[in-house]
Amino acid sequence: MTEKILVVDDDPYIRIILQKRLSTRGYEIIPAENGEEGWQKAKSEMPDLIVSDWMMPKMDGLEFCKKVKTDERLRYTYFVLLTAKDTQDDRIEGIETGADDYLTKPFNDKDLLTRIKAGLRINNLQKELAALQHQKAITELAITLGHEINNPLGIMMLTLQVIQRKGDNQLLAGVRKELEICIHNGKRVAEIVKRLARLEDPHLVPYLKNSDTEMLDLSQAQSASSEETS
Repeated sequence: MTEKILVVDDDPYIRIILQKRLSTRGYEIIPAENGEEGWQKAKSEMPDLIVSDWMMPKMDGLEFCKKVKTDERLRYTYFVLLTAKDTQDDRIEGIETGADDYLTKPFNDKDLLTRIKAGLRINNLQKELAALQHQKAITELAITLGHEINNPLGIMMLTLQVIQRKGDNQLLAGVRKELEICIHNGKRVAEIVKRLARLEDPHLVPYLKNSDTEMLDLSQAQSASSEETS
């Protein structure tokens, strides 16, 4: 898949130069004339990297960078701030705003491409890490649900099978007790769901002793639930 680079600069000459230099390297270039347009295109295009000028009308590069870095979907997008400012204070201000790199004008091709390649590598690593974390979270939730719900659900199913096998004479005599077992375990399942909903600061515990596999710890939510019902 072709990597997208959003180029934001109010100087049309700089936009054309960047577009020509980067597109010849195989990147898809998305141009924008100012931070306001850049912000709209960032949200719609989801670029892999952003190169933005600092001084621009409507929305400058710093404000644009802040918006990107506080957006849930865009916050890991590598952001290169492009500017003629070159003092140490300017660099510090740019980095503190959230910019990942800082390139001063005039820039040379080699320096620009080195920064771009490094930024895209970091961006790809962050995407891979996020995907692994997402997959791990799903696995942990599945293990938790399987561990917590499987036991009461199994008891319910076995009890219903016992009821199903009873003859007509046995059914009326024994069904009340077995239905009570089903109701009790149904309440256990409902309580597990409530505990999951109450988790505010989830953390993990080992699923099995001496195992790397983990599951959610529901004991804190269980205690809170017990206090509410007492």
